[in-house]
Amino acid sequence: MSMYLGDICIFKRRPYAINRIGKTITVGLDDLNAWLVAEPPESDSEPLLGGNKKFLVESEGKLLLVVIYEFLGFASGDSVFWIKVFRLDEKARKWVKLTSLGDRVLFLGNGCLFSASASELSVTKGNCVIFIDDAFLHFNCKNMQYGNCVFDLDQRQLTPLSDCPEYFNLFWPPTEWIGECCVPK
Repeated sequence: MSMYLGDICIFKRRPYAINRIGKTITVGLDDLNAWLVAEPPESDSEPLLGGNKKFLVESEGKLLLVVIYEFLGFASGDSVFWIKVFRLDEKARKWVKLTSLGDRVLFLGNGCLFSASASELSVTKGNCVIFIDDAFLHFNCKNMQYGNCVFDLDQRQLTPLSDCPEYFNLFWPPTEWIGECCVPK
């Protein structure tokens, strides 16, 4: 089975991959054969062929699919941005659209995708996606700087991280371990 891979994730000690249109596979570690895990998800009775980017992330023992839509209105210059999140139903072998992440916060960055509990992070609200760099954002939404944004799934709104002090404080000042491993001596 050959296909262009959009993202790869280790889930339950196996590699999972998704392509541009949303077909998801896993690879057997014994024989290196690829198996179809799920067809592209459908949402609101329309196929999910329009999502620009698709990412796999493990959250509390579940495999999630984050689909990012970015469109630039050429006539108006306005940007449109939204996110849909799905959970893999392993038994039914399909993606199920989530209406909420509950207490979870998803972090998406270049080579770094993970989830965490809002309560464990000591922030008051979950159900959001934090872009920790500009790896996934390719447009300027109302003069917003690229990347370092928070997408609130309740409000369906993208906001600069600097305008969300509770989340911004997770990154600044940098923790001691970041300074130890990233600052030249």
